[in-house]
Amino acid sequence: MSNRKPKGTQRWLWTLVPAMIALAGGAHAQYNDRHYDDGYNGGPVRCESVKNRTRECPLPGRARLVRQISGSPCIEGRTWGQARGGVWVTQGCRAEFIAERGRPSHGGGWGNGGGWGNGGNNGRGQLVTCDSNDRRQRRCNVTIRRDARLVRQTSKSACIEGRTWGWDRNGVWVSGGCRGQFQVN
Repeated sequence: MSNRKPKGTQRWLWTLVPAMIALAGGAHAQYNDRHYDDGYNGGPVRCESVKNRTRECPLPGRARLVRQISGSPCIEGRTWGQARGGVWVTQGCRAEFIAERGRPSHGGGWGNGGGWGNGGNNGRGQLVTCDSNDRRQRRCNVTIRRDARLVRQTSKSACIEGRTWGWDRNGVWVSGGCRGQFQVN
């Protein structure tokens, strides 16, 4: 075995590798934490309507759509909604949902006057409505310190994070006919 020290490039690589591993782990944890914090129960539950059939998925508490996966629209009350023990999806809606603590799993909700207490967001951030009309991209400027989440899709066109809607520190953008209400923190 040799006692040689690494030279130039080798030394630099051995310094960089641990830093990259630490950054990758932190980024992964940060992404996963988006749906696990602020008093929500557990992680997201994926519920999928296959061949346009209705499906129920268990979810303890009031369901909130956090990510639409399908190209078919997921519209609360039409293609997804609250079930006694969880959430239902139909007509090709495929999405991930989280359960919110301290909120009923049936009755009340967005269909009864625009939201849950305190302006529809229970004191957690601000609700912003952003609409892509004529399938054009639109930016809705608002300061975002932590994150933005789709809480209600109002369009028939799909709102898919990263494809037809997204956010950065300066606001929310929508495109492709996506219209919805977003909670920004």
